[in-house]
Amino acid sequence: MFRSSIYRITLRCSIAALSFFVVSCSGAGEFYRKVETNIAAGNYSTALSEIRENRQWYGDKSSVLFNLDMGLLFHYGGEYDSSINYFFTTDPEINDLYTKSISQQALSFLINDNILPYEGEDFEKVLVNVFLALDYAGKGMTDDALVEARKVDLKLREYARKYEAKNTYKEDAFIRYIAGVLYESGGEINDAFISYRKAFEAYDVYSKEYNTPSPTFLLDDIVRTATLMHFTEEVEKYKSLGGKPYVKAAQNNGSVIVLVYSGNGPIKVEQRPTVSIPDSSGTIHTFQVALPKFLPRSQGVKRYDVRTISEHDTTLVELEQGENITAIAGKALDDRLALIYLKSGGRALLKFLASEKMKKEMSKDKNKTKNILGSLAIDLVVGATEQADLRMWRTLPAEIQIARLNLQPGEYTFQICDDYGGRTLKIETVQVRSGKASFVIVNDVR
Repeated sequence: MFRSSIYRITLRCSIAALSFFVVSCSGAGEFYRKVETNIAAGNYSTALSEIRENRQWYGDKSSVLFNLDMGLLFHYGGEYDSSINYFFTTDPEINDLYTKSISQQALSFLINDNILPYEGEDFEKVLVNVFLALDYAGKGMTDDALVEARKVDLKLREYARKYEAKNTYKEDAFIRYIAGVLYESGGEINDAFISYRKAFEAYDVYSKEYNTPSPTFLLDDIVRTATLMHFTEEVEKYKSLGGKPYVKAAQNNGSVIVLVYSGNGPIKVEQRPTVSIPDSSGTIHTFQVALPKFLPRSQGVKRYDVRTISEHDTTLVELEQGENITAIAGKALDDRLALIYLKSGGRALLKFLASEKMKKEMSKDKNKTKNILGSLAIDLVVGATEQADLRMWRTLPAEIQIARLNLQPGEYTFQICDDYGGRTLKIETVQVRSGKASFVIVNDVR
């Protein structure tokens, strides 16, 4: 009796949800294409208007995504206060959704994960605080930026606990490095040294898992801060690894951190592998399950350089990859794929058994045409509602590239180009101050 009730509830829920999924999926692709076209052209206000005017495509289950997109587009446009407001709105909501209600989880097991409010992938939750840190850094608010950098560490510790340290994304090397820059700019040299060293260690994992080696200038940063702290042993260790000796002539230098957001981030697509699962009687049932997979949209690493022009001299520096968001997204999803697979398989089996039960009851009717049409309708509903959750933070870049220029105090004009001068992305004038770090942020999300 109980089993029959579950089967009926499963099928009825599937039928009720079908129209919702058809409506919610239609038109979203065209909407995002318009947004991305405007981002690529630097028309951020138009892209923001597109998002506001098409708020319905997010639905009441994806308010987190709406706030993430709005926050990031304001960040791209250099409107840091508005970006902070949207990210601050969504960060508590993400934390609240992290502990889902039992009733919602049960409903998602009967239908699919799209019925749940979207809380974000783990790496997306972390990137909220990464971009918040960069918002504050862009405003020159070092202490607030460091608060967000520390939140990254806390979140990653919690996710490592959840996955029993079996996940890949336990450290964010990029934000570790940015924290080092901020600490050093604030005169906290020991904390800067620790952050740079942890970033170097994290980039060892990045190199193996995401094909993102440590930026070449990071060893110089470690040697410099170790020298200033009189850590003789550490100075010699990191010099032996390739770090340049720190000279007193550079003690009055300031620095400029150039960041380029490059390429379109990955998108989720659906895969439908075939699985075989035995029921309680030992009968093998074979059917398809719906699983999400990240599909890269940017191939290879783009090349950028920054030229500085001042009364002192002209220099040319090539940017290096600091954060491979596409690779991190793929690995993070792979780390939880076993749980998704188990849940999807169980749900698909339950739907299959429910549909077979309903067909058996229908077969008692002697009207064969009615039985055939009814069976086809049941199969259609079950197949249509078995959908992977393809929601994601789609406005993210594929990667973040970085360069550091240590310069004498003074006014400099920076020209950031792609393909070794092929296209100028930005020209910005910065007043370099002794011992302080400034940020130049460039968007090339296309």
